[in-house]
Amino acid sequence: MEITRRTAMGWLGALTVGAVATGCRGADAADGKSEPPGAVNLTDWVADRGDKYLIAHRGIGDLFPEHSMESYQAAFDAGAQALEISVGITSDNVLVCLHDQSLERTTNLAGLLSRISYADLQKGWIDVPRLGPYWQTTKVRVPLFEEVLKRFGGRAILCVEAKDDRAHGPMMSMVAKHRLETSVMLKTYFRSKRITEAKAQGLGVFAYYTTPAEMTLESVQTVASLLSPRSDAIVVPNSGPGGYLAGELVDNAVATGIPIWPYPLHRRSDLTHYTALGMAGAVTSNITYLLGKTEVGVADQWARGLAVPGELTRDPYDDRFALQWGPGGSIRLAASKAQHFLTLGNLGPITAPAYSVEFEASYDVLPKDPTANLTLAFGHTDDRYYEHRQGLSNGYHAIMQRDGEVGLYQHEVGKPAGTLLGSEVTAEPVRGRWMKFRLEVTPTRLTWSRLDRPARVTVEDNTFRGGYLHLGRGSLDGTLSLRGLKVTRG
Repeated sequence: MEITRRTAMGWLGALTVGAVATGCRGADAADGKSEPPGAVNLTDWVADRGDKYLIAHRGIGDLFPEHSMESYQAAFDAGAQALEISVGITSDNVLVCLHDQSLERTTNLAGLLSRISYADLQKGWIDVPRLGPYWQTTKVRVPLFEEVLKRFGGRAILCVEAKDDRAHGPMMSMVAKHRLETSVMLKTYFRSKRITEAKAQGLGVFAYYTTPAEMTLESVQTVASLLSPRSDAIVVPNSGPGGYLAGELVDNAVATGIPIWPYPLHRRSDLTHYTALGMAGAVTSNITYLLGKTEVGVADQWARGLAVPGELTRDPYDDRFALQWGPGGSIRLAASKAQHFLTLGNLGPITAPAYSVEFEASYDVLPKDPTANLTLAFGHTDDRYYEHRQGLSNGYHAIMQRDGEVGLYQHEVGKPAGTLLGSEVTAEPVRGRWMKFRLEVTPTRLTWSRLDRPARVTVEDNTFRGGYLHLGRGSLDGTLSLRGLKVTRG
């Protein structure tokens, strides 16, 4: 159904309800003028987007303060043709972009958004410590929804969701005021009554599930019956056995014929996995990296104090695995009761036939198990997350145990236990003392060395060659600091 003039006028009429300030701070808000329709619309995007396309989640939520203007702009600059936008409303009826109804998780303020004025909200800033200390000094503010519409409306598809039901009417009125009805999708929970309302008004719908358990066959088919492949999508969580949504649930969803978008994807391997299962689109919080818009680095950027594209913890949205930034360009891996690895997608893929990797490491807290180790995993063809004894990837791991043994191992898909290729005993690590390591890879040989206390393991082996690295702590305890990471090719 097309959006009618009557529908649009109905939305515009809702602007008078409660005076709805909705962020109308600009000159054209004062004089009532509307911006002209943009060049981008949903019909054309669906027709032209092809079979591989991405929607930016929270802007670039892995790297930037989520739902900030800076995050949206970075995603747009990276090539995002669609942005996911969360909308909340203040106590004085100003529409802003914020995911939660409470302020604690993503700002330095406390309480409910609905109980704070816009003026008081602007006294605080978006505060997500896991993104690094850089953002704590930059102090990015919560943006007005209208300012986001002004900047990106008509330039990208906007998937808008009111996180507070009180904000829904004013949000849609604001969309209509700027004549952007044909370039937005209404993002809403799969059980929401808003789906049928949106379809009756001719809007595109982004209907999402939050857990795999919700995705029963009956539920998915019911939602699909309300939607059209020409304007809508069913959005499903990227979680389940082995980290991915179960195959049966994927098949049931894809069989509906409605575009299925998994969310949020962080890794290139995630995108490859779901694309192979028939999902053309995906919602990602690291669009720069997934689009391959980043240069392959030669060294870490930890001294900058912020997350960078492709450098990925186990779950970039999970604070338990967040990096801790230390002095002198160091970072600390300190997850409790879990292995803690960092995927170095920012330095890969390495395509050179010969390369070396150097870094320094120090234990702030030593692990209790004498066989617990620090690890550099390498030779991986993709950037899927690595941990010991998972049996999910082919490659190698170079380790140093707490008892001083250095070793080279091979690991294979389906085999949790690694195969020892060679080892040597050296001095045990000392708490707080930096150690230096070097890995050298040639087409036929692997050499793993500890440089601060001479020890070297060399093996002739060319079973696996691949360009992604993982560096971290293979123990469930201890605190490991890292610095001075660099890759030399050739």
